[in-house]
Amino acid sequence: MILWGTCSASSECSATLNEEKEDTVNRRRNSQILAGAAATALAIGLAGCSSEPADDAPVEIRFTWWGGDERHELTNEALDAFEEANPNITVVRDFGGFDGYLDKITTQYAGGNSPDVIQLYNEVLVEFADRGQLYDLNDAVEAGELSLTGWPQDVIDMNTVDDELAALTFGSNTHGFIFDETKSAEFGVPIPSDGYSWDDLQEYSAAVTDASGGTMWGTFDLSHSYQVFEVWAKQHGEEFLTADGIGFTQDTLEEYWQYWADMRDGGAVPSPDVSTEYLGTPYDAVLQGVVASTFLFTNQFASVADSTPDELTIARMPSETPTPGQYLRAAMNLTVSAQTEHPEAAARLVNFLLNDAEANAILGTDRGFPSNEDVFEAATADLSGPATAAAEIYGSVREDGSPAPVPAPAGSGAVNTLFSEFAQQIQFGQISVSDAASQFLAQAEAELS
Repeated sequence: MILWGTCSASSECSATLNEEKEDTVNRRRNSQILAGAAATALAIGLAGCSSEPADDAPVEIRFTWWGGDERHELTNEALDAFEEANPNITVVRDFGGFDGYLDKITTQYAGGNSPDVIQLYNEVLVEFADRGQLYDLNDAVEAGELSLTGWPQDVIDMNTVDDELAALTFGSNTHGFIFDETKSAEFGVPIPSDGYSWDDLQEYSAAVTDASGGTMWGTFDLSHSYQVFEVWAKQHGEEFLTADGIGFTQDTLEEYWQYWADMRDGGAVPSPDVSTEYLGTPYDAVLQGVVASTFLFTNQFASVADSTPDELTIARMPSETPTPGQYLRAAMNLTVSAQTEHPEAAARLVNFLLNDAEANAILGTDRGFPSNEDVFEAATADLSGPATAAAEIYGSVREDGSPAPVPAPAGSGAVNTLFSEFAQQIQFGQISVSDAASQFLAQAEAELS
């Protein structure tokens, strides 16, 4: 468990942290947009014909990504370094915010004008790959344009769809649990020690609520979070989703939702009307003094810690022993379009951004930590304070975590939304835990079929 104290505040923390956290409902809509465009895209032919020129002939490729101003600045600096090292390759930069990003990519594919290199995210990776829209990076590996040295096999597997390497992780992170050390000390409630369990969290949360006289709850109600449930499922020897669909039993889901129902009944977590205000950003409930602890991702911790005068502790998730549930998850991916006319140049750019020490020293951890262990030190050398604490949590999971899951099947975005919807129905007493679990599984399987 790692403690960090700060004395600065920023009202922009929530916006910064959420630049790439689209609403889950929008993910369902995006999946529908993708499916509707598939027939048009396939009709014009998605397989790119390589017209790769001689090694020293001028080549122009296009790279698109989303992010905020800091990401754009860092990425452009790295691309400048790439062009300096590859003077015959010019990279056209296409970047902006996340709103409308997937719609834009889909339209470009349908028009046969997709970017050569594309930043994507896991929930849509299989859908793109299933339509043949992504270049098999195994070809670049065999041609010597892309190296997998330093890449954990489970991360490679996580990006492999039907034996094709559809992507590589462009920044990864892992789960973390934060505690407000300052508030806990004020109320005389010690935070759980390393190796704490879900029961320990429940005990801590109830104690904070009691000691505060009900002015603060101990932790946030995370019954809606499929990201937390996937850790719970792994700790029970199961998976949230597999390549074939649902990877957990109804009993495991009922136990998870009942755990949070018991927390609500005991007053250890906020009432449903309060929880609803923070569904997308539970850490805001900590920043605003509503709860004393919650889940977040490691790449979010530094901004959160810098946004409160309180001292915050970051730990691994509860019950990580004896069977860990945390894993190295993709924050986003780098892919090469199957429409590219310059696969070698595109692969060279991917290789530089993911495997070059200079590039990773520039990019740092804005997108998360690099999956390539050989450039981890270059990317994290300048970290300090809470960012270092987050890196240590990430490193512990890299050393002793669960294997990354395979790519989520098509329809996973809709399943994620359903998970949250049913959890909220339970919160408001509209449905029982057992009925919610049964109906969720039936609807989720239909979405994945």
